[in-house]
Parts: sequence; C-alpha cells; structure tokens
Amino acid sequence: MTASEPKPKRGRRGKKEFRCHCCKEEKPFCWNCGCGFQICPPCFEENKWGISNGPTWVCPDCERVHMME
Repeated sequence: MTASEPKPKRGRRGKKEFRCHCCKEEKPFCWNCGCGFQICPPCFEENKWGISNGPTWVCPDCERVHMME
C-alpha cells in the first residue's frame, strides 16, 4: 500500500434498523434470522418456550437453528 492509497475501512458494520415481528415496534436490538425474521428481547422472553431450548433458538418462519451469541 502506498501513501496515496486510502486505508481500507475497518470496524463495525453500519447501524441496522430492527423491527420486531411480534410487537411491530422499532427497537435498538433484535435477534434476527437470514430470512428477515426479527424478534426483540422482551418478545423473545415471552415466546422462549416455543422457540428456544437454551443455547439455541429456532426461527418460526424458516425453522433455521441459531446459536445465542
């Protein structure tokens, strides 16, 4: 890389918009799936019995299994 070349950008991804599919509210964070499903933490806690078994959760739309990270 020469002095005239700009450095590649590093850091976090751009701010993402989250809208919970359960309560339909815009939130600062939602658990999300690649299919587009999003669920906020309060709604997740209410529905945990049906979509989570501890360290994983299953998307109710496409049934993909996700790790709680």
